[in-house]
Amino acid sequence: MYNQSELGNFENYLLEKKYSKKTSCEHVLNTYVFTGVVEFKKHRFKKVSLFLINIFDEKVLEIMSKIFFLLCIVISLVTIVIFLYSGISDWIYILGIISSLVPLIISLRIQSVLEYYQDTFCKECGKKLAYEEIGEPVMKETSSFGNYTLTVTRHWKCRYCGNVDIRESSENIFAEQGEMLPAFSLKHIECKKCSETGTIVEIKKPDIKEIGKRRLTRRYYKCTICGHEDINESEEVVNHRTC
Repeated sequence: MYNQSELGNFENYLLEKKYSKKTSCEHVLNTYVFTGVVEFKKHRFKKVSLFLINIFDEKVLEIMSKIFFLLCIVISLVTIVIFLYSGISDWIYILGIISSLVPLIISLRIQSVLEYYQDTFCKECGKKLAYEEIGEPVMKETSSFGNYTLTVTRHWKCRYCGNVDIRESSENIFAEQGEMLPAFSLKHIECKKCSETGTIVEIKKPDIKEIGKRRLTRRYYKCTICGHEDINESEEVVNHRTC
């Protein structure tokens, strides 16, 4: 299920091919800090976004999104009520539910347009479609024995007034600490330093993050004989999280 790669100490961890040379790892006072460069932000439906943003302002787009969302709810409720009290055929009921998805999809698309509007709007000079992303976006992960946080820092520059805006957020990336493995599942692991088997323990809860359809799990191991620490990272493809 997992495509696992055993990673050695921190130096080997940074040399692992899936990480860029600009990735760094610090371990201070039981806290691990991973810093690496990520890609520029990508916006879907860019042509549609440009068209709508040039016509409407932010408030109008917000109202449009809410109207289509409410329309979805109304169509769904009306379809259900008619089905329960009028005895319409199943295929008409199914058609009504499918029809309710159309305004929902439109509402979600407008939300994407709003995100593009907010990313590129310059509050300094008040111009739309003004900001462009510059520099290198950085993802910072901080993992301690009781917490795991992830933030992405991006730099935006206005092509009109030159204002630079630095923004830091989680970008809705799912990140949490998982459960440690049972002791018996670690018995087969061999320490890469002293070569002893059955001496490896997990020293903290693993870090789990989901980016797109990828779920990455990072585990922290330590040998009880020689004290050597390893970091193991596994990856699997998953469906998008659902509420």
